[in-house]
Amino acid sequence: EGEMRGRYLIACDGARSNVRKSLGIAFDGLTIPEIFLSMSTEFSFDAAIPDLAPIAYITDPTEWAVLLRTPSLWRVLLPTDPGLSDAEIKAPEVMEQRLQKLCPKDGTYDVVHATAYRVHQRVAASYVAGRIFLAGDAAHLNNPLGGMGMNGGIHDAVSLTEKLAEVWHGAPLETMGRYERQRRQVAIDTVQAQSLRNRQIMAENDPAARMAHHDELRAIAADPE
Repeated sequence: EGEMRGRYLIACDGARSNVRKSLGIAFDGLTIPEIFLSMSTEFSFDAAIPDLAPIAYITDPTEWAVLLRTPSLWRVLLPTDPGLSDAEIKAPEVMEQRLQKLCPKDGTYDVVHATAYRVHQRVAASYVAGRIFLAGDAAHLNNPLGGMGMNGGIHDAVSLTEKLAEVWHGAPLETMGRYERQRRQVAIDTVQAQSLRNRQIMAENDPAARMAHHDELRAIAADPE
């Protein structure tokens, strides 16, 4: 244990934020029913699947998937039955079967890393407590479909530091209230709403609803503005 002193504290200590807990700030919301399975492999999906984007959201009437290219690996995200244990979800033969179903290939997949986790949709009751400020996952959590949490966290940092710089140079501490009013409302009205809609779209199996969404995407892509 050690002691550090400072004039201000920005809590970016993640979903299980000890700072948020120590302040007694509520973190209300919901837990999404399914468990998300993330697997990382050196297999080049972009070589096997023509025109695959570095971040690809694949919808299918029976299952959805996310493929994400990191600097050294491809990461695959799949929804999983919450009734299964972590050991069952990450059993090598089960992961192999799921990856082969996604993209059949000769030989087995080399899974470098795998994790199974529950996903939450939550927003802290307050982002500001005196001279302590919450940002990123410590302030809001949502499902990863669309990258809304990461982008939201970056926007938190930009908004927070802008106001904190003003306070540092003499503006009243109450200036930080604008940070909370702006970013917390965005987390509720935009980040939470859009990420929930993304999940609904990914899991949609009604043909008419799927076609309507695809038509909407085509119209957006075809419109230069």
